[in-house]
Amino acid sequence: MSHKATNWLSSIPAKALTNSEFRVLFHLCDCHNPSQGCFPTQAYLIDCCGISNGTLNNALNGLEAKGLIARHQERDGRTRRQKPTRYVLGFELGAPKEPSPASGDGAGSKPSPKTGGGKRGKRSPETGGGAVSNLRADPSPISGGSRLQPTGEVTCKEPVINPRGAREGSKNPLVVAEAERAIRVFREGRQDALQELKPWVQDHIRNAELLTPDERQRSGIF
Repeated sequence: MSHKATNWLSSIPAKALTNSEFRVLFHLCDCHNPSQGCFPTQAYLIDCCGISNGTLNNALNGLEAKGLIARHQERDGRTRRQKPTRYVLGFELGAPKEPSPASGDGAGSKPSPKTGGGKRGKRSPETGGGAVSNLRADPSPISGGSRLQPTGEVTCKEPVINPRGAREGSKNPLVVAEAERAIRVFREGRQDALQELKPWVQDHIRNAELLTPDERQRSGIF
């Protein structure tokens, strides 16, 4: 155990650790080498601490949550195999990052023009982000909030059936053209031509009174 690890471990209040956390941290400090680092295997820690694998993982998670250790895992660049986990002890960890415009990191970071980060970040021009925001993003050419793009074509907007009480035909030229085509086919002798129409096209025929009383009766739907 290095002198730095020994002094650091002795400075941690006893009440700050559970029994299993203390045992694990003690053996991590015991394995610490000032020049090489700390690389004990889980099997070694389980054997030295006399605990189960689950208890070890809980203790490691607790120590990491309290900022007393950090675990670094890497893969071999040539073989792509997992390297042994390196345990970085608390006295080796750097000071917390201060908020910056580039990262927005830190405990009390404010939103920045690039990240919109921070505990209560407001929407930024680039991201619209922010942890607490009750605002909805408005459609824009960047965000693409609107699904409709101008194409120069007439869009059919008749998915909602007109109220039965409204005696007025559709203003949509596509609906009007479809109704006229179906009526022409119906009058040529195809009796089911009107039955195959969409409900909003049938409503246009009904509300615009495009059929005679006899034709409405023969159609079976008007």
